[in-house]
Amino acid sequence: MINPYLKEDREYPLITIKRQAEQLKAEGHDVIDLTIGDPQDQTFDGAVQTIQNFMAANSVSQYPLATGSTHYLEAVSNWAERNYQIELEPIKHIFSSNGSKEAIFLFALTFDWSDRAKEIWFSSISYPVYEASARTVNAPIRKLPIDRMSGFFPDLDVITDIEWERCRLFWINSPHNPTSMTVDRAYFQRLLSLAEKHGFIVGSDECYNELYDDQRPVCSLDFHQSDRWVAFRSLSKRSHMTGFRLGAVLSQNEEIMKYFRLCRSPIGVGTPTYNQEAGISAWNDEQHVEHNRQQYRQKRKLIRSALMNRGFRIHGGRDGFYFWLSHPDWPTAEQLCNLFLSQGICVTPGTAFGEDGEGYIRLVYCISLELCQKLRLRIEKIDR
Repeated sequence: MINPYLKEDREYPLITIKRQAEQLKAEGHDVIDLTIGDPQDQTFDGAVQTIQNFMAANSVSQYPLATGSTHYLEAVSNWAERNYQIELEPIKHIFSSNGSKEAIFLFALTFDWSDRAKEIWFSSISYPVYEASARTVNAPIRKLPIDRMSGFFPDLDVITDIEWERCRLFWINSPHNPTSMTVDRAYFQRLLSLAEKHGFIVGSDECYNELYDDQRPVCSLDFHQSDRWVAFRSLSKRSHMTGFRLGAVLSQNEEIMKYFRLCRSPIGVGTPTYNQEAGISAWNDEQHVEHNRQQYRQKRKLIRSALMNRGFRIHGGRDGFYFWLSHPDWPTAEQLCNLFLSQGICVTPGTAFGEDGEGYIRLVYCISLELCQKLRLRIEKIDR
């Protein structure tokens, strides 16, 4: 009777880690919790003020449109044109989402999985939602192996044409969670060319694209001539608005957008109107995003130096707000977690993102600069 995937004795991995950190705090331990990518710095103040103004002026609350108000979609369209010089029609090519996670999870509903020869592909170390979504709808999956030698992205050229014919949806996430690694333009172009040849869709999870160190990472929106991508964007990271649950889905593939839009209305995922108003102010403002980028540059430099002084190997870590770490003296994820925990630092084992994450941990630094200073001092106490 019950969906077999839901009956498995397992919990969403990051919730398990978060609960352990909260338990340590409840026991009186002074823990620096670096497990969840939930920014602790100030939310974009323009969004907060917009909501306050809206609530003061509107005493009646009504259902929002399932795919977003025209004004919200126009704000996203203007943002895309301003930043990527791409023209997307607000109704045909964009709709709102409650952050990016729910849209990513629900996207698989758009496709027919009765043909068991078609699969959803994602990296063997990845955001757990891709697998959770696929398995909830009982879609066949393929985990593409990645490691340090592959740059933590799948090697596209080792996959045969026969294998590519099985792919219906390919998930890419650059900057990559959990490693913060990125792909270059040639890689992305190669992937889109394969999608065109073999008829699959590239789901591009771009939650971290605006939090870069020096050069903006390439993304789907840079490829104006392709309709093989569907981009998932969010205000959670760029604007520190995780609690607002605000994002957008963008694509030039009108067929995919039509049917994805149709499946969303009965689910009841319409973004509250007051949140959309706050989102409009955030999409229209670039100054606060640059401020956030600058803050992360400071934090990145501070923590990177401390980690490298203790012999840690940092893989990626130039974009987003994660460090993906290993150490030659502590070869397992459990050893690394215990090592940090000995200094009151709670991190996420790499195995939370897949078995191939063994030997690594993810450290989050979307914390205050003051707490980063405290973290640096604790890292410096780790034995070499």
